[in-house]
Amino acid sequence: MSRTDSGARTDTRVEVTCEVDGVSHCLRAEPRETLAGLLAGLGSPVSTGCDQGECGVCTVRLDGRPVRSCLVLAAQCHGASIHTARSGAPALTGVRAWLSAASALQCGYCTPAFVTLLTDTADTADTAGTADTANRTVEEGPAAVAGAPARHRISEATCRCTGYPGLAHAASGLAAGTSPPGRPPRVEDERLLTGRGDFVGARDLPGQLWARVVRSHVAHAALLRVDVRRALRHPGVFAAYTADDLPEAMRVLHRELPAPAEPVLATTDLRYVGQPVAVVLAESAAAAEDGAELVDVVCAPRTPLSGPEHGTAHLSDDDPRWIATVRQRVGPEPADVDAAVVLTRTFRLPRQTAMPLETRGLLAEWDVRAPRLTVHGVTKHPQLTRQLLARALDLDPRHISLPAGDVGGAFGVKGETHPEDLLVPWLTMRAGRPVKWLEDRAEHVVAAHHSRGMVWRAELRADPDGRLLGARAEIVADAGAYVRPLTTLQALLATALFPGPYRLPRYRARARCLLTSRTPVGPLRAPGRLEAAFVRERMLDLLAHELGLDPVEVRRRNLLTAADMPYDVGTVNEGPVRYDSGDFLSAYERALRRAGAARPGPSGSPDGTAHGPGGPEDPGDAPEGGWRRGTAVVPFVDKAGLGGDERAVATLRPDGTVRIDAAAAPSGQSHRTTLARVAATALGIPCDRVDIVLDDHTSGATGPGTFASRTVTHTGNAVHAACVALRRRAAEWTRAEGADGEQPGNAEDAEDTAFGAQAAVRASGTSRTAVPFDRIARRGGAGLRAVGRYAIDAHTYPHGAVTCAVAVDPELCLVRVERLAISCDAGRVIDERVVRGQLAGGLVQGVGAALLEEIRYDERERPLVTGFAEYPLLLAADVPDVDVDLLPPAAPTAGTPYNPLGVKGIGEAGTSAAAAAVAAAICAAVPEWTPAIDRLPLSPEHLHASVDALTRRTGARHSPGRGIPVPRSDT
Repeated sequence: MSRTDSGARTDTRVEVTCEVDGVSHCLRAEPRETLAGLLAGLGSPVSTGCDQGECGVCTVRLDGRPVRSCLVLAAQCHGASIHTARSGAPALTGVRAWLSAASALQCGYCTPAFVTLLTDTADTADTAGTADTANRTVEEGPAAVAGAPARHRISEATCRCTGYPGLAHAASGLAAGTSPPGRPPRVEDERLLTGRGDFVGARDLPGQLWARVVRSHVAHAALLRVDVRRALRHPGVFAAYTADDLPEAMRVLHRELPAPAEPVLATTDLRYVGQPVAVVLAESAAAAEDGAELVDVVCAPRTPLSGPEHGTAHLSDDDPRWIATVRQRVGPEPADVDAAVVLTRTFRLPRQTAMPLETRGLLAEWDVRAPRLTVHGVTKHPQLTRQLLARALDLDPRHISLPAGDVGGAFGVKGETHPEDLLVPWLTMRAGRPVKWLEDRAEHVVAAHHSRGMVWRAELRADPDGRLLGARAEIVADAGAYVRPLTTLQALLATALFPGPYRLPRYRARARCLLTSRTPVGPLRAPGRLEAAFVRERMLDLLAHELGLDPVEVRRRNLLTAADMPYDVGTVNEGPVRYDSGDFLSAYERALRRAGAARPGPSGSPDGTAHGPGGPEDPGDAPEGGWRRGTAVVPFVDKAGLGGDERAVATLRPDGTVRIDAAAAPSGQSHRTTLARVAATALGIPCDRVDIVLDDHTSGATGPGTFASRTVTHTGNAVHAACVALRRRAAEWTRAEGADGEQPGNAEDAEDTAFGAQAAVRASGTSRTAVPFDRIARRGGAGLRAVGRYAIDAHTYPHGAVTCAVAVDPELCLVRVERLAISCDAGRVIDERVVRGQLAGGLVQGVGAALLEEIRYDERERPLVTGFAEYPLLLAADVPDVDVDLLPPAAPTAGTPYNPLGVKGIGEAGTSAAAAAVAAAICAAVPEWTPAIDRLPLSPEHLHASVDALTRRTGARHSPGRGIPVPRSDT
């Protein structure tokens, strides 16, 4: 509705008649409403990731053709036939079966788009090349895509989780017309493949209001006035609030942290672009957005505080901008050792952010009579969020419910407390109506926390044979505008894990965190480790270059072996860094052998080896014969699993199924699948007889949540303990009841269950001795309950090596990744599909960080990124398939912590060494560039600048390089 000059309202809506998945609809739509909005209003919501047609996750079929529904107006759909992933068309069954069997989905937020893209209709049958498809009509619905375009078709949408190998495998299988492998689906698959994921954006409540946050457009200013009167007069606006409206307990986000205290809504200062200033509530998302535009923010700009890349020499040691310092000290002073070579280099790592395809969002509802506050969209550590909300809103924590819905990726950014996490629950209590808030992509870029952002000054000392004698690191970390609970985490982890898998007898590190006029920082997948590995491995390549040695040999001479275990690194992160087991040298040698034997296959080939489109057989616009190739293998050790008291509950139901309550908060990691397998194997029942419940805070299940790759170790072992206890209780009940015919087996069977390759391939997911829980339940045993606890405060350390092969055009500074592989000791494997998927997805995400990702700022500290156009993510066409090699678990030692499942967290292992491997591969292809590569991302622009600077200094010229010999794929 809009107002005329006379104050009357004119209905500007247009009539739209269309068919959605075979059902006819007739409705009236606002002129600016998109097809995505229309589908949401009809109860068939689609995922949206950018609202600018950049990511492709909102793809549907409009009259047979794939379209991005965020770019199509609802009015354009009059008389049209629309098909979504919810369609019941028979052909979609085969597409879904292939995607599930190929492990082509994780969080599932983008999955409906790929289901849609891998189908076709008569209008596009000419590209599919099959007569059967050509004879179809639009009314018959979609058919499976066939032919060569299949691999290219999946590059029309973005996936942030999987790394694309499963999607490429499914696309190839569909194109070849073959049947998918007969693998059982994940617990999560069915609803995600049919577009029925429980994402917060797809959920609405009757009578809900929409919230829109008004944000600062300047990086640093004195806030003089916030005037909401014009917004309140706008049609559809329900209310508007500023900091003055907030109760005292709500005004500061984290009162216990050092100054400057971060306000929920700005009070006297504006300290970064994107800082919340006010909030508008309205009857629709459009009205809320319009109202927010009408809020007047008056401020007096100040000189912004620049980032560490601009230098910090002018700051004294006691300058208030230094908000924290982290130090590490190992062995004697490195400078005192007599070294044959001393290398010193400066490295710059850019600000990056998680960019999950689903932006942050919350849906809150307050039932004053219960009383009950329910907040959808909370993830990562809901128990901590519950406590924070209870304090801020003066509620009993037992009256706060945080249901665990589906989450479209998190990667560290979701679940860390932001101002909106307090603001939206307060709004629903204030308004007395449900309140929904979804940030758009431009908001996400400036409002969700950033990470990385470091300048390193590294020093390495070695003997003439390349053996490490000592190292020193001076780091300045960009902390952003305010201190948050994990502001110093990446500095802590970077300094603690810099030694990596090598012997380093002497080491000193100091990391200082610097306040800037930028978005506050927090964790991002493999925080601190990606940065440390990049710097460390660059220094080793420089050392090899300086000494005229093979980089492989330098790494060999310094890697730890099984004989060194357990090994005390001497540094501290959340606790002492002690590698309890592993043979890092053997893992490296195995990866080297695999790298030398690799023979890449055609693009998207079902055997799992592939080049992306535009592979070495197609040099594109580069000078003929100008591509140079190199392969590097980089070892790594990652840390996983943070302590905490974890409790899980196992309960026998009347129908003989077992309910498992746990405190995990997944965001695409397949927790329900993994925990169901843990429980089923321990109980001796099929996986489909186990129900995993993650959102009942009254069940007795407790734990910090899902972060730091801790879930499989801590939650998994707690579930295992609960199931062992339930099995024991079942045996006791059977004996007490005199049910002589029941044989629940020995509890020791569950204790001894092996989750290695033998157990992982059991389709039924059962252990050696079946337990007749269904008969026990029928005879009165329903309600048997057991609690399992795991409270070991220790990390696990997955280790291995990353292999990267690249082709480089030295003239254009183009880098094309041609092969990716990771070897990893993941401990005992619960579900091989899940482990492989996490490793591959993490590796590809790290490659994106190495090649593309960067948040840049102008001279006034305003970010130059608004979405995926300026912050591109890798597509399927950009990367090959990922070869995952699961190493045999390392034998435990006297230093190995109690871990009945023998598992290790691997959610970040693939990411940690990815950037280091890409840089090393570029140096193998063009060795004369070795001294030049000193920053990320390794984009053509930055490579040009670095190589030009090197040329000016040394007059270096391109010359044939060396590396691990890998045959050209065009020979």
